[in-house]
Amino acid sequence: MAEDKSPETGGAVPVAEELRQLGQSFSALGRTAFQGSRVLSVELLRSVRGIVDRAREEIEKMTGEKK
Repeated sequence: MAEDKSPETGGAVPVAEELRQLGQSFSALGRTAFQGSRVLSVELLRSVRGIVDRAREEIEKMTGEKK
């Protein structure tokens, strides 16, 4: 499996570990957005969706994939 250097530890970090951490970040985002009886405004939800869309676009640019 491919590995990259971790800036935090200086050691090799397997791609699987990065994917696990990314999954945890998405899970935390979902918990924050849909937590209990919290009511989020339409504007806030649009803003978060825009951030996610921009992140997707950046990933596409970095990997050279275009729609």
